[in-house]
Amino acid sequence: MAFSAVERLISLRYLRARREEGFISIIAWFSLVGIALGVGTLIVVMAVMNGFRVELLNQITAVNGQLGVTSGRGPISDYQPLLDKIRMIPGVASANPVVEGQAVVVSTDGVRGVMIRGMRLEDLEARAPIARSLLPSAATARRDASRSDVCAPRDKPPTVIGDRGRLQDLADDGNVIVGIQLAEILDVKVGSEIDIVSPRTIDTPVGRVPRKIRVRVAAVFEVGMYDYDSNFIYMPMEKAQDFFDQPGQASLIEVFAADPGNYQRLAPRISEAVEWKAYAFDWIEANAGFFNTVQVQTNVMFLVLTLIIVVAAFNIVSSLMMLVRTKGPDIAILRTMGASRGQILRIFLVDGMGIGLVGVGLGVGLGLLFVRNIEALRQAIQSTFRVCLFDPQLYLLSELPARISSGEVILIAVMALVFAFLATLYPAWTATRLDPLEGLRRG
Repeated sequence: MAFSAVERLISLRYLRARREEGFISIIAWFSLVGIALGVGTLIVVMAVMNGFRVELLNQITAVNGQLGVTSGRGPISDYQPLLDKIRMIPGVASANPVVEGQAVVVSTDGVRGVMIRGMRLEDLEARAPIARSLLPSAATARRDASRSDVCAPRDKPPTVIGDRGRLQDLADDGNVIVGIQLAEILDVKVGSEIDIVSPRTIDTPVGRVPRKIRVRVAAVFEVGMYDYDSNFIYMPMEKAQDFFDQPGQASLIEVFAADPGNYQRLAPRISEAVEWKAYAFDWIEANAGFFNTVQVQTNVMFLVLTLIIVVAAFNIVSSLMMLVRTKGPDIAILRTMGASRGQILRIFLVDGMGIGLVGVGLGVGLGLLFVRNIEALRQAIQSTFRVCLFDPQLYLLSELPARISSGEVILIAVMALVFAFLATLYPAWTATRLDPLEGLRRG
């Protein structure tokens, strides 16, 4: 649909209301601001939800691998042949055995249930989030940049961790590494001693008692995911096998794909290679309930926030209807001068779509700008008003994630423009139905 210069000129003059038409102009401005707010809010919320899902999955797979292999019936007794078969599959970058089990850790200042993971040192060194957090440059920089004391528990001051230790010290017998949140909860540092108690019991002269070992904290890691930083303890694989009474066994095998974006294709190949002895699963499958909940919440928030744009579209309807009634005499004069119904229709379409286009443009610009600086804004608001906006204990991540999807931005912009166009149709059609004689009589 082409708009002539005359049609554009008249529509712009109509939007610049005279003093007696100021109320109409105010409604038009509210429509524009409403569309901008709706579009911007939708972009920000969708970016945060996408970022939350993607970052959470990336954190899980970076620490645990994209795929896991388990027998489903308990520990894998003879895991080395399975390891060799898995490593020969095209697309597999690495495969590592892990001993895993639950335990209770006791320090002089606290007790907490934890997950014990036994791994070989060379495998743990290959886990980038853990190894990177123990580098000297990362020992304080990430912590200071990502965490605000506003979100720390108020009943206990945060522990000053200081030295993060060295991952290589895990090779020494009796050493473990713990997450930084767990170190704060237990009030321990590098060099502190803690007791780990297993739910499995052992026979003693006084009867069966829980198995307990005393270990030394060799290092404190931080992967940026609260669930790991507050619940995980890593120890040498042989030590974990002895602690959980699993000699020569592995709880599962964690697999890293050469192409992380296509790891789902590896699961059936691995299951076929290991035959009946075990089966492969991916972490989305293992946490299907959680990720499905995130997707449902995303869809619900999209629908709810779309109502902001719908309300703004109704404001366009009301402002244009008032404009049509006010400009009735002008429309009658244009008709008597030879203007067609189509030209009158296009004049008011330009008005409505102009409001929509400017509102969408402002909304997209503000939304993208907000997303690009969302973590800095969060930190600034938390520091200024002393409120916790993104508690890592609730949301599992230490930083507010945001990931822009160009497809979703385009979808939101097009949807808003469609609403603006539909809101313009009825007032524009009403303008074409005005009788010129009636309009001149009212003027």
